[in-house]
Amino acid sequence: MMNEGALYPVALWAALNLGLMLLLGLNVSRMRVKAGVGLGTGDDPKLERAIRAHGNNTEYVPGLLIGLGLLALLQFPAWFLHTVGGGLFVARILQAHGIQQITEGVPVTRAAGNLLTWLLYLVTVVALLYGIWF
Repeated sequence: MMNEGALYPVALWAALNLGLMLLLGLNVSRMRVKAGVGLGTGDDPKLERAIRAHGNNTEYVPGLLIGLGLLALLQFPAWFLHTVGGGLFVARILQAHGIQQITEGVPVTRAAGNLLTWLLYLVTVVALLYGIWF
């Protein structure tokens, strides 16, 4: 039987990560109005970056939230769930900030956010396999 308390960390980090996704989506809408562009980017580099920040977040967050929920079902400890969920939240903020910066090269925040996201995916994959087999 699952410890219902394990769902609280999942709910917390799902809410915060989904809230971030909403904010990034609202930012795209704001940028569209500002640029007068209804579809596509209209060759506006700031709008393109806002779209990619939202899109990149949408590509990574759902999978890790599913993994987080499965870890809770496998009865992983709350500290582990908080580490993965909180790490995801920090990683996605870093990445979203970095991708929206118009600079030469790759901003440190973008690279750090991506690397942390990939690390959390790897940790989650390993933990899920561990939880299944052991």
